Amino acid sequence: MVIGSARTLLALTGIHPRSEKTAQATQDWERQRINDRALREQFDDDVGALIRLQESLGFDFVSDGLLTTEWQDLLTPLVEGVKGVKKGPLVRWFNTNTFYYVPVVDGPLSVDGGKLAKRLTNSSIRSSSKAVLVDPLTFAECSEDRHYGSREKLIFAYCDCVVAPLARGLEKAGVGCLQFSAPSLVARFRGERWRDTELSPVSEGLRSALKGSRIRSAYHTFFGDAEPYFSFLLDSLPTDDIGFDLTETNAARISSSGKGIVAGVADARSSFVEEPRQLLARLGDLQGKTKELTLAPSCDLRYIPRIVADQKLRNLARARRALS
Repeated sequence: MVIGSARTLLALTGIHPRSEKTAQATQDWERQRINDRALREQFDDDVGALIRLQESLGFDFVSDGLLTTEWQDLLTPLVEGVKGVKKGPLVRWFNTNTFYYVPVVDGPLSVDGGKLAKRLTNSSIRSSSKAVLVDPLTFAECSEDRHYGSREKLIFAYCDCVVAPLARGLEKAGVGCLQFSAPSLVARFRGERWRDTELSPVSEGLRSALKGSRIRSAYHTFFGDAEPYFSFLLDSLPTDDIGFDLTETNAARISSSGKGIVAGVADARSSFVEEPRQLLARLGDLQGKTKELTLAPSCDLRYIPRIVADQKLRNLARARRALS
C-alpha cells in the first residue's frame, strides 16, 4: 500500500499473550492433569490462531508471537541456546510484572546460527516471517559478565558470535525480518543518559554483524522516550528500520529519515482498545518523513489479555485501511 510517499506495513513487535485456554492448559500441565503432548497441541492451536489472524489482516511480517512451551521471555533462548552462557537468578523485566533468568556469561560466546534460527521462528508460517532478538545493549545490561570484563567487549562478542551467525541462519531459512528489541536504550536501569562512546559499540557491532546479509533488520525501542537518541538511531545504526514506542515518544519530534519507521501506535501495556482514529493521531506527520511506515504495537503485547491484544491487531489493520 502506498500513501503519499510512504508505503504502509503491519507487524507485531514481540511476545503475544497466551489465550485463556492455553494459560489453563499450562496450569493443568504443571499440576500433572494433562501430559506433554496435550500441552503442545494446545500451544500449536494457539499459535495457529495467531498466525491465521495476522494473515487474514494482511500483516506483512507474520510472527508466532513467541508462543511456546519453552520460554516466556526474550532472554531464555539465549540462556539455553548460546554456549558460554548459563542460567542465573530470576529477576524483574524492567518495570513490568514479568521476569527473566539472568544470562551469566562465563565463557566465550558461540552459537549454531541455524539451530537458534529454528528456535526463534515457526516453520508453519507460509508468508514472510519475523524473528525477535534482544539488541546488544540490552543483552549486555541484563547479563552478568564473568568473562569479557567490559560492556564494550561483551557487546562486540554478542554481535560477532550471536547476531552474525543468527542472521545467516535466518536468511537461509527464508525469514523476512530480524527485529532487535531495545528497551535498555531508553529505560536505562541507572537513570542517566547514555554517552556516545557507550553507544558506538552497538552501531559498530551491528554493522559488522549484518554486513552482507540481505535479511531486513529493525531496531525497536520501548519503555521510554527515544528523543534523546534520535541522532544515534536515525544516523548511526545500520538497521533498515527504527522503531519507536509512540505512547512514550512524540512522533512530531522525529525527523525525516531514509530509514523505515516502525510506529508503535497501539499501547501494548493498556487494555484500552484504541479506535483507528486514535492510533492514527499518534502518527502525527510521520507518513511524510519516511518511505516505509510500519504500524505496530508499542512493545510486546503479552502484558494484556489475549482477546484485547487480538482486537488491537484488528484495529491496526483498520487504521491502515483508513489511510488509503
